[in-house]
Amino acid sequence: MKILVLTSLYPPHHAGTYDLRCQSTTEALRLRGHLTLVVTSNHGLNTEQRDEEVHRRLLLNGVYGHPLLTRFRELQEVEEHNNRVLHEVIADFQPDLVHVWSLLGLSKSLIFALRNSRLPTVYDVADRWLAEELRQDPWLRWWNAPATNLTRIGLELAGQRNRLDAIAPTRMMRGIERIPEVFGSPAMIAKVQPNSISAFRFDRLYFCSRALKQTTEESGFRVSHGEIIHPGIPVQHFVGEVKPSATPVKKLLIVSPLDEASGVMTAAQALLQLRQNNAQATLSIFGRGESDYVSQLRSFVVQNSLPVEFLTVSNQNRDLAAIYRQHDALLYTAEWEEPFATVPLEAMACGLPVIGACVGGGRELFRHGENALIYTSGDPLELAARIQELQMQPALRRQMAETAQAEVQSKYNETTVVDQVENYLNASIEVWQHT
Repeated sequence: MKILVLTSLYPPHHAGTYDLRCQSTTEALRLRGHLTLVVTSNHGLNTEQRDEEVHRRLLLNGVYGHPLLTRFRELQEVEEHNNRVLHEVIADFQPDLVHVWSLLGLSKSLIFALRNSRLPTVYDVADRWLAEELRQDPWLRWWNAPATNLTRIGLELAGQRNRLDAIAPTRMMRGIERIPEVFGSPAMIAKVQPNSISAFRFDRLYFCSRALKQTTEESGFRVSHGEIIHPGIPVQHFVGEVKPSATPVKKLLIVSPLDEASGVMTAAQALLQLRQNNAQATLSIFGRGESDYVSQLRSFVVQNSLPVEFLTVSNQNRDLAAIYRQHDALLYTAEWEEPFATVPLEAMACGLPVIGACVGGGRELFRHGENALIYTSGDPLELAARIQELQMQPALRRQMAETAQAEVQSKYNETTVVDQVENYLNASIEVWQHT
């Protein structure tokens, strides 16, 4: 199969786990004999870059430090450029299927261009570019917002919109002139019913979690037919023994970006509560983040004389497994609806028991008392109680860690997940051939 991969970022120029997952999946498919070509942005470069497997040619708008362009002529240049690149690559590579990953910051008109190409197209949805960011797309908003726009009316009367639809699409088809349920006022959008928006079609797509699928459905897009393929991890890189029941839980670990949504301050407050309860534990924090938040966090630690260490490593991919093994338990403290986190999977694979916030995709991963302990996100008192529960019930702790490790090795290993993705891509081509 010849697979054209479309994504906003691609390593080494990346922003997080979703980009790394795109790379690992694409490379795994290539090793299985599929021909792949990645088309991504030129983020991190001063010009375009093309090699045999990756073309870094697309332009980003308003994300990852790129300025937000909103003027019509500037937008037109970006849209025409990105659509021209897509058409050129399709003509040269002649893919059997297009595998779309995150379109965050990329032209959403590419959705319409792919629809017009009549190529089998599969969307891997692992972040909120569809549920939330699509509504902010400046090009489609300029053309499809219901508010009066005299310049737009003039261009439409002159036939310019029809001309642009061929080179930088503004709509799925003629007759859909405005999309208030997507580009209207907040009051209009609030009234949109789940699975009701017909101006966008995503025939074949899968989500990284049921939580993200539900969020996307509730935002109005017709995605109820989408499947769920949870992310996996390279279990061969995350190996460790479940510690004996007699080993006390003293060294806690958090691996997370450091920002308001991370919940790391909640963990520090829980550590303070533990001390007041005469319980003992230390906390290691690994991650980078917003300077103001990190300063606030460090000040709280110093003011309360908490046993907290901020870790740095030279190579996260190489050193993280060893960091997991050096600790007794992982705290997953997110305070936002994270679609699906892989850090708990990595820790579980290394044999660590996990205490997890019951948010986002974590609701699908954690089963309280079976493979993890859960607590209410943002509640330091409950988190402190869960840590003490983990300390005081060694048999339960070991049983949960063993259950979690076995589940990750069987259900969330990268090979199993790539099998699911490959099967979905093959099935998508068959479906396309019969429509």
